[in-house]
Amino acid sequence: MDFTFVHFTDTHIMAGGTHRVDTTACLQRVIEVLNALEPRPAFAVIGGDLVSPDLLDRTKTFTAEEYEPSYRLLQDLLRTLQCPTHMLLGNHDHRVAFHRVMQTAVPAPDAPHYYSFDYQDYHFVALDSHVPGKHEGHVDAAQLDWLRADLDAHRSQPTMVFVHHHPWPLGLAWIDAMNLRNGDAVTAILQQYPEVHWMICGHVHQDQHIQRHGLTMLTTPATCFQVSKLSQTPKVLPGPPGFRLVRVTDDGVSTRVLHLPSDGLAGL
Repeated sequence: MDFTFVHFTDTHIMAGGTHRVDTTACLQRVIEVLNALEPRPAFAVIGGDLVSPDLLDRTKTFTAEEYEPSYRLLQDLLRTLQCPTHMLLGNHDHRVAFHRVMQTAVPAPDAPHYYSFDYQDYHFVALDSHVPGKHEGHVDAAQLDWLRADLDAHRSQPTMVFVHHHPWPLGLAWIDAMNLRNGDAVTAILQQYPEVHWMICGHVHQDQHIQRHGLTMLTTPATCFQVSKLSQTPKVLPGPPGFRLVRVTDDGVSTRVLHLPSDGLAGL
């Protein structure tokens, strides 16, 4: 077993405008680098906050129809990425619009988007922590039941879990106020399965590494603007765009975060 994949997150694509930075141009720069990686990633996991037209006008609630152009723009951008993608939803997303544009097979228009998949001998789980209208996250009871059943069915496989919101505090009060509200319940389940060692999150626009009782939580910086790792009040930085590269071998897992320099691919 020997393969790599990438985790990038918080793309915040918004059709018809910009917020702080040009998030479309940032994602295009990231995709250019991903397409040049050697070896080519087996797949990409996109960790939520895929689109964010709501950032263009915080005084209104955007409808599914108003979200759809941003998802279509994201879809167009991802067509240039030369590997398969697996997407998660974050607090800025809209389930109905996402399902419509991405044509996902779901039992209801607003159904949570959670699933699992295998690659080689590894098992991967994607959870949905989106709570409509809220910045914090929550994984509902039905999804927790599904998670237990899925992990039970894959006890023989090393497993990695993805969720948008971070379950454990980073020590930054304003970010931790928007965490995964039932993170203890989620991690308590994961820690019952010794084959689950890694959980990768987005949401916080910075890279962090926290380990508890054999489970390691990683967070990945955004593909656009970042957030201070020191400030206890909101402090947004203009970049640089980043992503996480993960290598999986028979010997284990290694990972590193790459930030794009101003001269792009040439500076890496």
